[in-house]
Amino acid sequence: MQTENLQQHIFNARSLLRQQHSGVLSTQSLSLKGYPFGSVTPYWMTEQGSLMLYASDIAQHSRNMQADAKVSLCVFDGAQHDSQANARVTVLGEARVLGKECDEAQAYFQLYPQAEAYKQAHDFQFYRITPSRVRYIGGFGEIYWFKPEDWQYPTPAWQAQSAAIIEHMHEDHSDALALMLNLQHRQDARTGDVKMLNVLAEGFHACFDGKIYFITFDGACLGNNSVRPAMVALTQAARQLPTGVRLQSPG
Repeated sequence: MQTENLQQHIFNARSLLRQQHSGVLSTQSLSLKGYPFGSVTPYWMTEQGSLMLYASDIAQHSRNMQADAKVSLCVFDGAQHDSQANARVTVLGEARVLGKECDEAQAYFQLYPQAEAYKQAHDFQFYRITPSRVRYIGGFGEIYWFKPEDWQYPTPAWQAQSAAIIEHMHEDHSDALALMLNLQHRQDARTGDVKMLNVLAEGFHACFDGKIYFITFDGACLGNNSVRPAMVALTQAARQLPTGVRLQSPG
């Protein structure tokens, strides 16, 4: 597979993991040896492509993971009526217990604020699934396997300025945030309605009307000055919406 095509497929797969918020976790059953045990769980993907889980020790899948680290998480796009045409990603890897706190905790709770209340339950811990292989199906005939070294993204240098990027978008471009969300998710947000939660190589999560959405860039923003052009491109695309649909900028 050509490098350019490989990177596009990886971007598509990683974007799907950003867009969805839960998947089917398969672990090795303790009670029925030799059988996989499936459970639905929320997750957070790091820039490196590892998956973060926050689970209770009393959950069956937690006990299974602690006994056998080999797991998989399957995530799919349920928007299509034909399930065989839906895009899906399966991450196969090993789960490691990190404990009640970890470096990724803030990012996880930002996406799942309700889960922060689980801190009061002392049996909740973070797990990191480090991918061994990733399988991506983009549709009929689009089937790919990714190696860990291809799957991982380096942390972009601009990540150190992510808080400043978010502040700038809120203060100077809140109209653009609404335009971008409306374009990709067919909502009716107005200027000031959308809260940007983060900024990642594939795009950013935003909160509108109590729900969290992922706004996808046209490509991976890995270069030092790649975020601003990506934001401009999305805004310009949104402004091409029909006049009756497009939001008007203030002023």
